[in-house]
Order: sequence, then C-alpha cells, then structure tokens
Amino acid sequence: MIRSEETIAIERRTRHLIAETFQPFAKGLAQPTPDVIRAGKAGGLAFDSLTTDVCVGCLPASQVCYGSCFAARESFRLGVDFGIRVENTLDEDCFRADLDRLPVRQRYLRNGWHSDPSWRWMLAARVAEVIHDSGRLTCFVTKSFTTMTPDVAKRLVDVDAEVRVSVSALDTDAQLRHRLASIVAYQNAGGRAIPVLVSTHFRDPLLNAKQDEIVRFILDHDIPGAENSLRFDPTAPIAQLFDVTLSRREGDTADYWCGRLYPHELPVPTITSVPDDYWGVQNRFRSRNDPDFFETLFDDPVPTQDEVLSNRPLRRPKQAAVSRPERVAT
Repeated sequence: MIRSEETIAIERRTRHLIAETFQPFAKGLAQPTPDVIRAGKAGGLAFDSLTTDVCVGCLPASQVCYGSCFAARESFRLGVDFGIRVENTLDEDCFRADLDRLPVRQRYLRNGWHSDPSWRWMLAARVAEVIHDSGRLTCFVTKSFTTMTPDVAKRLVDVDAEVRVSVSALDTDAQLRHRLASIVAYQNAGGRAIPVLVSTHFRDPLLNAKQDEIVRFILDHDIPGAENSLRFDPTAPIAQLFDVTLSRREGDTADYWCGRLYPHELPVPTITSVPDDYWGVQNRFRSRNDPDFFETLFDDPVPTQDEVLSNRPLRRPKQAAVSRPERVAT
C-alpha cells in the first residue's frame, strides 16, 4: 500500500470516528464473567452451528472494529466492559456431550461471533481438535489480532480447520498487512484460509480504491474470498465515511447496508449463509475449486448491490448478530 499524506489523514480520521462512536458508553462498566464453552442448542446457544467463544470481551470502546460491532453494542448496552478479555473454560466432557447431541446434518461449527479466537489461539486449537473428533469442521471467524504460531497452525491444519479472516479498507495499513499476511501464511501451511472483505461504499474515493486493492490482492494470491456487507447505524459518527445513498435499511432493524459489491470476485458465502452440512471449500486455492460449487453453498444469501437498490424486501440473515446465551429467549 502506498502511503501519502491523504491516506495517513484518512486513517487518522477513521480511528477518531471509530473511537467517537462507542466512547460515550465506556463509563462505569463491569468486568465480564467467564463462560463454559458449549456447542449448539444443547449448550444453550441460538443455533446448532455455534460454539461459545474462547474468551469474553474483545476491544475497548476506542478501538471497536469499524465502529459497528454488534457484540460491542450489546456488551456496552448491558454495562459490561467489552475491552476486558476473560478466558472461557473448556470442560471437554461437557463440550463433547453437547457435540453428541447435535443433529447429524450439522457438519460445521462456527467459533468467533462475540469475540475473537486469535486472543487465545492455543485454546482455540484444542476446541477445534475436540470438534474434529466428533466428525465435524471448525470454522474460525477472526481478525487475527495475534499471530498464530507454527505449532498452532499445524494443529489446525491437521484437523482441517477453516480460518476466515475479516479485512476492510477501514483497517490501518499495518493491520491490513498483518491480516493479509496471516491469510497467506495459513494457506502456505496447507490450511484453508478465507479472507472475508467487510465491504461498503465509501464517500472518499481513496477508501474505495483501497477496497478494490484488497480484492486484487485476494485474486492475485489465488485465495477463495468471501464478502460481508457492513451493517451500520447511519446516525453513528463512523457513518460519515459511508455513502448512505447507496445503502438501504436492513429489514426492521436500524442498520443500513449496501449488499455484496464483488459477487464474482469473492464467490464464497459468509459463514452465516452456508448450509448446516457445509464441509468447507473444495481446495485452499481458488483456481482449484469448481466455480459452480460456490453457488451451491449459499443457503441464506446476502443480497448483491443491485438487489439492495431494487424494491425487493430486505431482511437480516437468519444467523447475523446472534446474542450470547443468557440473552437468548427460551
């Protein structure tokens, strides 16, 4: 990435707006309490595709990802400090019992929806190994805040774990280099790494160009990529960076989104869109996958830009913005 005075200024402004979005909530917050790591509805989670994260908490208010993290919103609303990370507990007997009670059709489990597995890669690796013992695939959703050691990478490759790394033009150049490097490193280690571009239309052409450059990187490195349209509150400070005129309200929520901008370049569905029997992509290199295969994986599609701007009704994907267990209605 070529850094100019303009790009440095945009990066500085982005950090300021992200901090401004959640900073008013960062007062009088309680420390989070740890959870026992569970799996599926048997473990009290909203969907059979979920496991409890390896820790509670993620980033402080001034650093919340893209100023629009639903997990941070919920945590601050409940008076809990999202910036304090507390490791969760893996009781393997309890976890295996939950896995035994999953429907046979449930072939994959997602980890990294209310926090990030990269804060505790060693524990995440053990979770993946137990899931693999049950005959299922682990899909990690991460921003690679910490680097995966070669030992952890080998353990994850050995159990065929899929690592999905979220990237965005809102990342600083340093963050983006680190995240893209982590994707390539896991792929080179023999693993299935999937970059997930958190996309939107920006007002500043330099941010749109940076987003296009990320897509080119993914294509140039023959990596199967996915796209997740950023959902944002149009009244939040961070929304000053987005072109709201090219977005629409998402269902009956307060959030807006603009849909998938790169449906051909990034053909892999986000993890919330795949069917219960998802078993990963065919190959860690994009060129070695059947293009038609990707289409079969869209069980709950995210609309494209054209569909968003049409008059068709827009609903939130069924597995988007899932609450932690204690907030799930029974």
